[in-house]
Amino acid sequence: MSTPPADAAPPSGPSPSAAAPTPFSRLIRVPRTGSTNADVARALLAAPGPDAAARQWPHLSVLVTDHQASGRGRAGRGWETPAGTSLTASVVLRPTAPVARWSWLSLLGGLAVARAIEARTGLRAGLKWPNDVLLLDADERSVPGWGRDRKVCGVLAEVVRTPATGAPGAGAPAHGGAAVVLGFGVNVHQEALDLPVPWATSLAAAGVGRAEREMTALLGAVGAQISALVAAWDAAGGDPVASGVGAAVAASCVTLGRDVRVLLPGGSEVAGQAVRLADDGALAVRPANGPEVLVAAGDVDHIRALTV
Repeated sequence: MSTPPADAAPPSGPSPSAAAPTPFSRLIRVPRTGSTNADVARALLAAPGPDAAARQWPHLSVLVTDHQASGRGRAGRGWETPAGTSLTASVVLRPTAPVARWSWLSLLGGLAVARAIEARTGLRAGLKWPNDVLLLDADERSVPGWGRDRKVCGVLAEVVRTPATGAPGAGAPAHGGAAVVLGFGVNVHQEALDLPVPWATSLAAAGVGRAEREMTALLGAVGAQISALVAAWDAAGGDPVASGVGAAVAASCVTLGRDVRVLLPGGSEVAGQAVRLADDGALAVRPANGPEVLVAAGDVDHIRALTV
């Protein structure tokens, strides 16, 4: 994990914010830090046992910062966002559904952001499997692997297991204190020239007015969506079909139905048509010749977008 500045780490036992948006059980805000996910994970691990961690960081508690200096993405990639330009936050989730189904939480986080952006701005947003939120048809220019869609947000979900210290107390947290830290960073105020890569965009660059991209309101909208989606999924025991969230994610996922090339973590790749999401949220890819391949993680290029 990256190490944020010493004066930026949140307290191990935060207090509720008087101005906390209603979707969140607790809101902690710091002006600057290295990584909100790393901060929350470190605070959970530093708590004197799972019970204390659950009290200090209950379900739907959130850490938000105005300046993330050492952000972490999938596969350990890092980045820095200029101060005051992005909505960067990490939400603690404590589901009771089986841990084997927690892989859906990253996808639910992306869907929550996409829905919040659509509600706030009227723009069309969708998911690029596994963890990107896109503004659809956001540019007249085509970028290889992305087409005219542009990335506005990345999502990172990490499981943290608080070490046990003695026998659990009454009302001990589910799964022995394991929690999911769901981090997301929405590009909000960056102008087009400030964006680091040609496939990125921001709400400002997409022409969204300042009132519609006010970050406290956007954070509340994302939180409301996360709360509703996770509640429905968890009530169904994490079953994506029974809860309806699997169909909702699939409907928002613009990767499905496309020809794709997926670079796998070991350096190999698989190419074919992205046909469905598996029961655990993995991407099912059907090569031109050969059986269907289930991909749990990887970098996806939308091959059809190469020739648009």
